[in-house]
Amino acid sequence: MMKLFAVSILIFLWSSLNAQKTSNKVYRLDEVINANPDTIFSISISKSKLIELPKELWRFQNLKELYLVKNRLVSLPDSLYFFQKLEILNLDRNDFETVPLVISRLENLKKLVLSRNKINVISGNLFYCSKLEEMDFYDNPIGTVEPKIYEMRQLKKLDIQGVMLSTKTHSEVKTKLSWVKVSMDPPCKCLD
Repeated sequence: MMKLFAVSILIFLWSSLNAQKTSNKVYRLDEVINANPDTIFSISISKSKLIELPKELWRFQNLKELYLVKNRLVSLPDSLYFFQKLEILNLDRNDFETVPLVISRLENLKKLVLSRNKINVISGNLFYCSKLEEMDFYDNPIGTVEPKIYEMRQLKKLDIQGVMLSTKTHSEVKTKLSWVKVSMDPPCKCLD
């Protein structure tokens, strides 16, 4: 009887793990245009030279992951707010000069990637993403980290490598985010 119970538990765990693996599939938008929108949780529209988000994307309100890597985006529409289940937003290699304000309204966001853009301020508005655990600002011309960032107690990882910081800002980030795994280059005295 115990062996049967143990085997049942193992089968249940194995099927649960496999179900999670299949639900994590990242689809290209053109692959799911005719799919049931309730069954799509991850979409990539990368390397598409986008300057705005395609209207077809709005069908997929259950998205948990959205990859908009290597496009030409400079802003995001306020309607991005409707993706309230979004947990991962990857905006690597676009043309953002500021952190889009609408991101601060994504209440379930856990990971934000804004690496290789043109951002010079890590906006304190991100404080309002109460579940945000990882932020990636790798290789941006960051000069300022707004004080509200230092109040993000749920934050676990911050990548600001490839960013030239003054010794003062470098020290401030290390000290005020002591619970966070911060990846950053040595400070540059040339900015003091």
